[in-house]
Amino acid sequence: MVKEYKVAKHNSTVCGYPGRDFDWDKFCWDGSEVRIDRCWHPNCRHQHEEKAPLPWVDDGLIDPNCEYLHVPYGWAEQGAIYRVRPNPSMRAGKMYRGHRIKRMKAILKPDGWYWQLEFSEMPEGG
Repeated sequence: MVKEYKVAKHNSTVCGYPGRDFDWDKFCWDGSEVRIDRCWHPNCRHQHEEKAPLPWVDDGLIDPNCEYLHVPYGWAEQGAIYRVRPNPSMRAGKMYRGHRIKRMKAILKPDGWYWQLEFSEMPEGG
């Protein structure tokens, strides 16, 4: 059985902290934000525009069979990229809504990113 849950502040962590603690309007999911770096030297007038990268998937670093996202955050102001992970209860090997999670993936659909949970076939105790 496979279920998908849209990535959101209520089912995700950001840099290890609850997703609710962050302003989700500051995430750049479409690569549209631009950061302007100006030369540090006072006599220099050069500036460099850097477009935010699109979010990308990483896997295996928090748990086997568990992917997470790197997402630009506050790109125009600080150029940061934060790790967005599913809540610990949604990770491979955990029980979620009565089923053991076999694999967790981050997938991109036309309307945004989702946590895709693949469950073991039999419910726990069944």
